[in-house]
Amino acid sequence: MKVLSPKRMAGYDEYAIKTWGIPSAVLMENAGRNTYRLMKERYLSGGEAIAVICGRGNNGGDGFVIARYALIDRFRVRAYLIGRKSELKGDAALNMGLFESLSGEVIECVERPKPVKTGIKEADLIVDAIFGTGLSKPVGGMEKTVIDEINASGKPVIAVDIPSGIDGATGKALGSAVHALHTFTYAYPKLGQVLSPGGDHCGRLTVIDISIPSFLERQVGFDGEITDGDMIRGFLRKRAPWSHKGSFGHAVVVAGSPGKTGAAHMASLAALKIGAGLVTLVIPETLNAILETKTTEVMTYPVADDGRGFFIPRSFDEIAAFVEDKDVVIMGPGLSQNEGVMELARRIYREIDKPFVIDADGINAFRRHAQLLKKRGSRAVLTPHPGELARLIDRTPKEVNDDRMGAALTCARAWGVNVLLKGAASVLATTDGGMFINPTGNPSLAKGGSGDILTGFIGGLASQGYNLTQSALFGAYLHGYMADTWVENHSDMDLLALDLVTGLGDAIEEIRNGTDRVYIERSL
Repeated sequence: MKVLSPKRMAGYDEYAIKTWGIPSAVLMENAGRNTYRLMKERYLSGGEAIAVICGRGNNGGDGFVIARYALIDRFRVRAYLIGRKSELKGDAALNMGLFESLSGEVIECVERPKPVKTGIKEADLIVDAIFGTGLSKPVGGMEKTVIDEINASGKPVIAVDIPSGIDGATGKALGSAVHALHTFTYAYPKLGQVLSPGGDHCGRLTVIDISIPSFLERQVGFDGEITDGDMIRGFLRKRAPWSHKGSFGHAVVVAGSPGKTGAAHMASLAALKIGAGLVTLVIPETLNAILETKTTEVMTYPVADDGRGFFIPRSFDEIAAFVEDKDVVIMGPGLSQNEGVMELARRIYREIDKPFVIDADGINAFRRHAQLLKKRGSRAVLTPHPGELARLIDRTPKEVNDDRMGAALTCARAWGVNVLLKGAASVLATTDGGMFINPTGNPSLAKGGSGDILTGFIGGLASQGYNLTQSALFGAYLHGYMADTWVENHSDMDLLALDLVTGLGDAIEEIRNGTDRVYIERSL
């Protein structure tokens, strides 16, 4: 599913109006009418009191369309305008007038919030039509007061296009922002509705068709894509009946150090569980007895460590010889930041010609050596969290999180590698300039070890012949999907990393068969 910035969406609107000849009033009518239709089907049974709270722009105009249809259907509806009627122009003024022509009541809220506070208190359902996706400055004044009142009411809220107070480009809450039960947006999802925390403020998200022609994706472009089941099904393969373990590749995991054997175990097990034919864990020989006990299906390959439990630079030749006929190298979980280990990791990356999935201390090895990442070209995917990426580019984690898409894309272009930046709404920037946003996952993943499972998923898929973009997309989607499934039956506190491989086959089959959950709904 394509996703747009507010600026790009404005370009779509302009093209539809000026070039294709769709009147802007028709677009507004389509938006408001279909929002009302779906709102009525899902949240209204008859006789409810509805407070439609409108701003002075086109978002408010959409709200007046909704109010008009609710009035026609004899709901008890009042429209509250944050401002003066005289301030409305164009289609918004037109639709306010149409609402009033049916004896609809528009209550101006200019200096005193009491009328709208009373309306919120008396309403059974609130429609938020204050700000649209173009908001880019902090909310203040009457609008802030009203948004805070909406949130404090505990009433169900339907957001028109985007919850008021959310930046449509970044997902940031600009001071106060509405928490909606359901958001109905138009033509395409917007970046601010899927990036954090905007996605949480949206609640359920439904995209409504308003007659914007889809060929504009080619002419005007788009800003990214949202991973969904349809995308995964587009490249998910069926296994031939005559397949054998050699058909699905041999993944090598280079991982582990004293106190961190669990990371090595989880990454290698996840690679096998997701379908790699064979997985071998390369481990410092001092730790081999521990890993032999931990692993059953995963093989181990111990290499020299001078009796210390850490990889050492001179073990390179052993590792290179072993990896020569393997399919993918997964490197990083639990390696430690011992300088000798870091030196070895960089050499492995530089001199072994294989696809790489690099995580954790495998990424940390390139701190102050990021230029070496260019060696691998597009045959690598990095899976940093914001702190790890920040260390590579000499920024703070906050600076990375403030522009997650920009940070990932800049690094992917500079280093020629795929960058999967983890976090709420993980983003994947590819070497060809692609940008993908993952909608799955929840706070249950904020637990040590969950990233090791993700790394294993991606590497295990790559060993089966999926390209690294496909492996990262499917791995991240499935990783979050498993967490979402867990929370449905448990809590968002008790998930352990290895729980993410329990029931994995059921989740894959749901996705394969098209019975998986829908994260963003499309509606005509």
